[in-house]
Amino acid sequence: MFSFTRLRGADPTLGVEMASTGEVACFGRDEHEAFIQALLSTGFKLPIKNRTILLSIASDAFRKEFREAAFILAKLGYKIYGTPGTQKYYAEKGLDIELVTKPESENDEGQAGTTSALTLIKAMKIDLIINISEGTTRKDEISSGYIIRRAAVDFDTSLITNVKCAIKFAECLGRGLDKYKAKHIGDFYELPTIGWTSV
Repeated sequence: MFSFTRLRGADPTLGVEMASTGEVACFGRDEHEAFIQALLSTGFKLPIKNRTILLSIASDAFRKEFREAAFILAKLGYKIYGTPGTQKYYAEKGLDIELVTKPESENDEGQAGTTSALTLIKAMKIDLIINISEGTTRKDEISSGYIIRRAAVDFDTSLITNVKCAIKFAECLGRGLDKYKAKHIGDFYELPTIGWTSV
């Protein structure tokens, strides 16, 4: 977890050099419980306010990898929005996903008859953004992806930028861990251990 709110204008994605900055590790009864607890410990907010998720995934390879997870989210009743390529891909697979346009600038409110992803983010109507941009060199993907990611930070919207983390997160929600409450490490020990006290 890196504090992008303090770095105005910075793209909230991490390269190799910064990927381990601010890491967290947590215990759980299984990998999903440990993963959701790690997310919650960073201040990550679950998509429970509006139950809305925006998907913007740059390549068909990543869209295919995330497909099962997308259907998990839909089955749980989340309203899913998608940018054009993402929406088209999943709609063709039978997913109920609403089209939004990609922002072309930081002031893009969409054209007549369309809804811009940026408009929804600014109106606080999106709870979670899953934006996977790696693997593309196309200028429109990079610039619109940056605007979406930056808006997530600026408007306090949860953001996932790694496809493996996005899949694991969807699996956690599918297991009912959206109601999970972070626990003290002592809760995972049945016997007292030197250095730890029960709370």
